[in-house]
Amino acid sequence: MKHEFAFPAASGRAATGATRGPAGQGPAARGLATRLAALLPAGLLAGLLGAVPALAQTADPIVAAIQERAADTKVTRSYTLSDLGIEGPVVLQGMDARRDLYLPVPAGVPLSDAAIALDGEYLRGDGGRTTLVLSVDGVPVYSRRLEGDSGSAAAALAVDGKPRPTGFVRLGTAWSSVIGEYLCADERGIGNVLKISPKSRFTYSYEAGAVRDLATAWSGMPGAGSLLVAGGTLTKDTYDTAWRLGLALEAAGKRLVVKTLPAIGEEVDLSGLDVPAALRAVAPFSNFVGIGTYRIKDAADLGALLVLPGSPLGADVVVADAGLLTSIKGALDALSVRLGPASAAFTEWRARAASLGAATVAADEVSLQSLAGRPVIAVGGAAGGKATALFDSFWRTSLASGAVTIRAVDAAPQKPSSVALASLGPAEGNLDVLARGDFVVSFDLAAATGGHSLPSRLNLDVAAAPGASTSEPVVAVFLNDVLLAARRLDATGHPEHLTAAVPPYALAARNVLRVTFQRQPVSDRCRETPQAFPVSVLPTSHFELGGAAPGGDFLGVIAAMASGGRLVVPDTYLASAKASLPRVVRAAAAAGVPAGSSSFEVAGPGASFRAAGAFLALDVPVQGITPKARVEGDRLMVGTDDKARLLDISGLRNVALVQAVRADETRGIVWQSIGPVAMTPEKPVRLSRGDVALVGVDGTLTELSASGAAPGTVRVADTDGPAGSLQRLWQKSSDWGLPLGVGAAALFFLLLIRASYVRRRGN
Repeated sequence: MKHEFAFPAASGRAATGATRGPAGQGPAARGLATRLAALLPAGLLAGLLGAVPALAQTADPIVAAIQERAADTKVTRSYTLSDLGIEGPVVLQGMDARRDLYLPVPAGVPLSDAAIALDGEYLRGDGGRTTLVLSVDGVPVYSRRLEGDSGSAAAALAVDGKPRPTGFVRLGTAWSSVIGEYLCADERGIGNVLKISPKSRFTYSYEAGAVRDLATAWSGMPGAGSLLVAGGTLTKDTYDTAWRLGLALEAAGKRLVVKTLPAIGEEVDLSGLDVPAALRAVAPFSNFVGIGTYRIKDAADLGALLVLPGSPLGADVVVADAGLLTSIKGALDALSVRLGPASAAFTEWRARAASLGAATVAADEVSLQSLAGRPVIAVGGAAGGKATALFDSFWRTSLASGAVTIRAVDAAPQKPSSVALASLGPAEGNLDVLARGDFVVSFDLAAATGGHSLPSRLNLDVAAAPGASTSEPVVAVFLNDVLLAARRLDATGHPEHLTAAVPPYALAARNVLRVTFQRQPVSDRCRETPQAFPVSVLPTSHFELGGAAPGGDFLGVIAAMASGGRLVVPDTYLASAKASLPRVVRAAAAAGVPAGSSSFEVAGPGASFRAAGAFLALDVPVQGITPKARVEGDRLMVGTDDKARLLDISGLRNVALVQAVRADETRGIVWQSIGPVAMTPEKPVRLSRGDVALVGVDGTLTELSASGAAPGTVRVADTDGPAGSLQRLWQKSSDWGLPLGVGAAALFFLLLIRASYVRRRGN
């Protein structure tokens, strides 16, 4: 058996041989083959000759470039604190202040090249000793003494690559300010302040193949969650799935970014794209080098963007309907044809970098695929409501698989009567407090309550270790900066209970609960040195559910929407998904629309919507309600009386009118764009105590009560003791239609009981 292969001639000398090889083989190659056959054993020679075709293929520069790129399987993530929703600086001041920041990473996946670039500055107007200590997962990694009246507090921290089962890297910040040099000096100066900028950045990499299940892929999303849908006009099912997934992303603290697959002739923004060096000379990848925008010329251009790392088409979640999958497959096939002899190497790369182009995703399926070199969650075109419920905190950890078919799922199977604080988000329950420490947790109202009812009472269980000071520590509870309750603690190390009613005016669609502990750092007559002692928010702390807000304001609609509502949009929204989806998602988040238990309707051209139940209608005329304000083109009128209007103005741009309406058993929110171009908020919209609001790009601009009613009326069930019993009985007598005399007699009887109770307390 003869083995013939081509091999370059050495030093230009002619080689001779009797064997004639295939076309393209010169005499030098044939001569060398003859000499090798005489010198080497047959088995070794056969192995060498079998490897030569691969060597010859690798010699092609296009093949070599693709293989080099395919060998790099790292996914790099980079985001700032502002991407996590921290819009302003984190301020630490006082004698001892601490704050933990939670940075999301893929759960259980090893990291590489992880680093935190902390950006901040300090003020030191009171002098003394000021110290900054930074820790990662509770381990101090940086310490610096800050001097001068002001300066930079920037720091670069290396983060170890161990897997984080929790899905978070915990960045701890500690600030100490000691003004006096003596034990009894006054430390109450306010001039020493540390400000951590929201521009602080966290960067890390991980192997794409390390993400093997859906739960890990969801946890690995950074502060901004990108959603990819097909281009053009979407079907109703696809749009329905898209808005539900977008709402789930925002409820999980991810800022939604909507992307659509561009068509031939459309422009794409390539400002953030860095083409790998190995591909910069390979067409069509070379078309993307050094430009800000690019017009897609053919399907091969689109295919090249679908495999490049850092692509503007890269996404975390994809609505994988038939139209999108067909377009992606066609684009990748066109790129394969364009690459010619390198198509085999590209096919291998494509299987790892863009497997979505060869996948078949059923309408009710969720699977883990890849796109643009990174993992992506592919959701079937009709799986929106079920997939959203599946990614809720209750079921998410059970997704230890790369693909699931969803036949049924209940977002809240236990129908709880309470919600544990530990389930609302990441927060360290143990604190070392010298002067003040805060336990902070943020939560989405509809997501936290399971879409059944509102919180009616907070039951807080805490424990505090005794300190050197004889003064008792104080715990105070704030909900959206509204003080709910406060008390002194015995500080014996045993659990202590604090309960507080949750009034409706303290609630919002997005809430922040803050538990503040304060200690006296120096005992009476300065006999002890200040020292931090531990306090804990215990896992038994929880919200009781069962509250319902009265009235027709925004809170009343949010309460009515808790168990599900109707979302109505015009059909024009389906043709402009990239612009309209973020608007729908942020409006639904503001109204507290549950993604899993709400219905979706599309109004045809010129059609109106008949108000019924709880609803949110965007840019659709609503019948059966009496509006408090109305829009005519770019004119806004607040107040239904032409002679006593609160506002009548025209020429508005980039704003929307949002109003709460009520009729019989119907409660809803109507969203109307003002002007020729519909506005999409870039920041979350907060609706709470009014019934009319103006919303702009930066969120809620103005909120008022156009009906004249006092917003946020306290529920009668919020009051404890005999007075609460009196109020509830009076309310019941009115609800049952009892005569006024019966109610008055009950009132007099209860007043006698109250007077007797007061006398006994006095004795």
